Amino acid sequence: MKILRIGGKNLASLAGEFEVDFEREPLVSSGLFAISGPTGAGKSTLLDALCLALYDATPRLLKGPRAGNFLPDVGDDVLSVQDRRTLLRRGTAEAYAEVDFVGNDEGRYRARWSVRRSRNRAAGALQPVTMSLQRLPELQPIGATKTEVLAEIERRIGLSFEQFTRSVLLAQNEFSAFLRTDENERGELLETLTGSAVYSEISRRAFERWRQEQEAMRRLSSRLQDQAPLAPAEREAVEEQHAEANRQLAAVDARRTALEERLRWHQELARLKAAESAADSAVAAANAELDAAGERRRRLATLDAVQPARPLMADLARLADEQRQVQSQLAAGDSALARALAAQQDAQRGQIEAERRLEAAEEALRAAGPQLDRAKALDATLDTLVPAHEKARSARNAADADAVKAEAALQAKAQELAAARQALQATGAWLDGQRALAGLAGQWDRWEQRLAQAEEAARLDARSASALVEARAGAEQAANAAQRTAVALESATALLATREQARQASGEELAGIDADLLREERRRLDARREGLASLEQTWNALAGARQRLSELDAGTQQASQARAGAQEALEAARAAGIALDAQAAQAERLLKGAQLACADGVESLRATLADGEPCPVCGADEHPYRHQDERLHAVLAGLSAEVAARRREQRDNLNLQAEQRAAFEAAGDRLAQLGREREGLAASAAQLDEEWQDSALAAEAPPEAARPAWLAAQSAQLRADFQALDARDQALGRARLARDSAQQAWDQANAEHARLLQAAQQAQSQLAKLDADIAGLAARRDAAAASLAALLAELDPVLAEACGDGWQTGWQRDPAGWRAARAAQAREWLDRSAQQARLANGIETLAAGQSALEERAAQALRQRDGARQDFERIDAELDERRRERAVLFEGRKALEVEQALGAAVAVARQGLAACQAASLQAAHAEAGVRAAQAQALGRIADLQGASADAATRLAQWIEDFAGSAPELEPVENEQQLAALLAVGAARIAQERAALLELDARARQAAVVLAERRGQREQHEGRAAAGPDAADAEAPADADALARQLDSVQAERRAVHETAASLAVRIREDDGRRERARSMMDEIERQRAIEERWAKMAELIGSADGKKFRNYAQQFTLDVLLGYANIHLSQLARRYRLERVASQAGPSLALMVRDQDMGGEIRSVNSLSGGESFLVSLALALGLASLSSNRVKVESLFIDEGFGSLDSDTLGVAMDALDALQSLGRKVGVISHVQEMTERISTKVLVRPAGGGSSAVTVQ
Repeated sequence: MKILRIGGKNLASLAGEFEVDFEREPLVSSGLFAISGPTGAGKSTLLDALCLALYDATPRLLKGPRAGNFLPDVGDDVLSVQDRRTLLRRGTAEAYAEVDFVGNDEGRYRARWSVRRSRNRAAGALQPVTMSLQRLPELQPIGATKTEVLAEIERRIGLSFEQFTRSVLLAQNEFSAFLRTDENERGELLETLTGSAVYSEISRRAFERWRQEQEAMRRLSSRLQDQAPLAPAEREAVEEQHAEANRQLAAVDARRTALEERLRWHQELARLKAAESAADSAVAAANAELDAAGERRRRLATLDAVQPARPLMADLARLADEQRQVQSQLAAGDSALARALAAQQDAQRGQIEAERRLEAAEEALRAAGPQLDRAKALDATLDTLVPAHEKARSARNAADADAVKAEAALQAKAQELAAARQALQATGAWLDGQRALAGLAGQWDRWEQRLAQAEEAARLDARSASALVEARAGAEQAANAAQRTAVALESATALLATREQARQASGEELAGIDADLLREERRRLDARREGLASLEQTWNALAGARQRLSELDAGTQQASQARAGAQEALEAARAAGIALDAQAAQAERLLKGAQLACADGVESLRATLADGEPCPVCGADEHPYRHQDERLHAVLAGLSAEVAARRREQRDNLNLQAEQRAAFEAAGDRLAQLGREREGLAASAAQLDEEWQDSALAAEAPPEAARPAWLAAQSAQLRADFQALDARDQALGRARLARDSAQQAWDQANAEHARLLQAAQQAQSQLAKLDADIAGLAARRDAAAASLAALLAELDPVLAEACGDGWQTGWQRDPAGWRAARAAQAREWLDRSAQQARLANGIETLAAGQSALEERAAQALRQRDGARQDFERIDAELDERRRERAVLFEGRKALEVEQALGAAVAVARQGLAACQAASLQAAHAEAGVRAAQAQALGRIADLQGASADAATRLAQWIEDFAGSAPELEPVENEQQLAALLAVGAARIAQERAALLELDARARQAAVVLAERRGQREQHEGRAAAGPDAADAEAPADADALARQLDSVQAERRAVHETAASLAVRIREDDGRRERARSMMDEIERQRAIEERWAKMAELIGSADGKKFRNYAQQFTLDVLLGYANIHLSQLARRYRLERVASQAGPSLALMVRDQDMGGEIRSVNSLSGGESFLVSLALALGLASLSSNRVKVESLFIDEGFGSLDSDTLGVAMDALDALQSLGRKVGVISHVQEMTERISTKVLVRPAGGGSSAVTVQ
């Protein structure tokens, strides 16, 4: 922090404005300066101005009595002796103090303090103090109210007022304040200078943590008081009741187990009957499917029988497709032939036309020869004349343009001269008429600035008036709001007390219910329920597994017998199948031979044989079957029937094998299934038995006969326990809900109370702030009105002359517009004056230029006439030659005409060659098409013969098939045969597999029905020894058993609830006893934590943070004392400052060691006046050397104190001050000591000027 300038006005004896600028010579070059003058001249007033501008306080006024002492002011007004406004000089209406400084952020600022009397009259009442802070150099305001400005100044300086007067300004009679101040204030100053506020924060946080741990310890102690177990007698009674309830539960469980066994027998019988009925339905459905599949079997046999005709149908289709393709080729050939003939005729006609065009083009080229020669000669002549013609034209045009330009320039110059003379006359007349504006326009920059300042003052006055009205209205509203808030706060306080009582009552009710004990009991019951459920499930599974093992043994025996019978039948069918396959193969070989002998191709070959000639197939000379024999066809029919019979026998044998194989496999699958099931059940039964033995509850179970009843009793008891626990949980939930509701209501009331309390405080603060704002706004408005009046008075003489006496009325209506209009008038008057001078000088120049332009125009006319004559001569000759050339070839160029005629001959020759090539190509195409047509006709004849043979063979096959297998579907024509052959091999195989699957399902359904019937009969056979035989009064049906079981279950639930409730009470008591022990452990742990933080708080903790701060600032003070003792060794070698060491805690107290008295310790209060000054000066110099990154003190002001020093000591003090200013600090000293003021070359002189006033100068 560094002071740059101190200024003010009308402060105490300093009348008028004064200024001490440390950035101007000689102060800017001097680090040490003296403030000197006679007593009472006002030297300390300069330091008062410094403090007023920065802190609205002065050290001198704060030393006065704080109450009961007043000074009279104007009229009946009085002022406190501490009121800063008493520094306003008597007889003046306003005063201010102003300071420019560099803050700790390296920014430059201007702080201003001002006070005035109402209506700016010396007899007016004093108005409230106003303060402002601006950023330099742009004068940007910071803070709106006085409070905000003070906070911003302190933040940018980094020091409070007390710290400022300890480290920067050592005021009169306060020089030794830091030496004698208390430890806490000394620690705060050192903390500020070093920026080490973290230690205060650590101290406060350590204290708060200790308080939190204390509260946690209190809560644990309160919880311990809520735990109370049952008395021994009451506990014994509860345990006896619980044992009796368990005995009753065991009896009920035994009855329930017997009823459950009887009910399971009836349920199993119903299940077996339902399974038998389902199997019977499955057999009926399978048989129905077999009956419905007869037509499908016939269809499959037909498909198998027609497969030999597939090659015949394929051959016939292939020949038809090929014949259609050849017919299509033949039709395409006819079209191609027609096109080839037409193309040949077109080519011949084109060739004749091309020959004619060629002859015409050659004749035209020969006839144009003589004219082409004449045209070439004329073209050469024109090529010579055209450049000369263009040159003459350009010369003529340029001469015309120069003549026109010279004439235009002459006329323009004449007009310009006339216009200048006319403008000079008009400007002179206007200036004579506006002579009144000369004074305004001559110094317009000055008057425009004053008008702008007046506008700003008027706007400020209007804004201040409007803001003042709004502030007064806001103050009234704030007062009303404060009243309403106070009433609401009183009601909220009463409601909060009521809600607090309800909250405490609900908390006490909830504390009587142990939630932890309930949770522990529920966890125990859940664990027992899971164990019982698992144990009951294990027992039921074990009993079912044992019963199922007996059933599986019987089923295994039945399946073994069925498998052996099926295997025997299958082997017999396989043996018969081998013989049937051999018989069928023999029959098919005989049938194939007969078919070959009767085939159409064989018969046609046989007809060509001749006796004695060799056969072309076998080479034999004898031909026994040369003539057809009907016996061959009879043999063929017999063999076909034999083959069909053998195939049916094969199919029947295959079906029988499939049936027996299916039965064998089904029996094997059944045996494997039963074996796997039995093996798994045996392992499962062993595992279940092991699980039963491993269960923790198995030890409580009775023998196997009584286990079901025991399990039922335990389940009933568990349900009763859960119901009792649920009731207690519900009570806990209701208590918690009541507690939460009461807490929520209290929170709402507390929040509303806090809100209203804060609102009341804010309303009072707002009201006080608005009162201060109203005073400030009134002061600003008065200042703006005074400034406006002064500016208007300065403007009135010149504006009244220029605009008349009523100019203020127009200006007040629109200040900006009025100023803009005057600015336009001033600019116009100045422009017209400058224009008059420029016109007078320009007229002489224009007259001389006019004479020169007249001579130039005459010369241009002569040059134009000569150029026109030359152009007319060349133009006439060029026109004559162009007319001659236009007659030849219409003016076209000779080379272009010659090239066009030659190109026409070349095009005609190319056209003739193309026509000749096209004619030859058309002849070749015609020959190729005719050859292809002849070949296609021969192919069609061959295909028609082959198609007829294929159709005959297919018709014969259909006729033979119709008589060979009457049991199959009829095939009467090719369409029916094609439809049958359209079914693919995959489809046939799929259908055959599907029919075999139907057979297998029917056999499997019959086997399952037999098995289910056997199981039902076996279960009914066990009825005589079943559970119903032991009890003659047991119900005979399942519904009656179920109703009786429900009745027993209800009885068991009642008994179980009683037992569970008693068990819960026992466990709750156990839990309370256990928690009481665990609570003590938790309290011990919390006590250790609380003691640790108590020790920490004792060492460094405090609510205001001063304990650890003072401890940390001991080290800062030691550093400060190190700096101070260096200076003190020069000022007073006898003394040395030390910090008082204390065993009771951190100490920032100071003591003095007298080195001349053998190191004797002395109190700082025992020093004489001169000694105190020297020690205080050493501390001040040390503080100036001590700085942090946040606060760097670069200015120091010392008021008085040097008069108590002798000349030698004064010299030493001066040397110390010189050393300090050499380090870059600015040091100012107020002193009456002549020797000291003479040694300081730079002085701020405060000299009386008479009448109780003084003037400030710098030399």
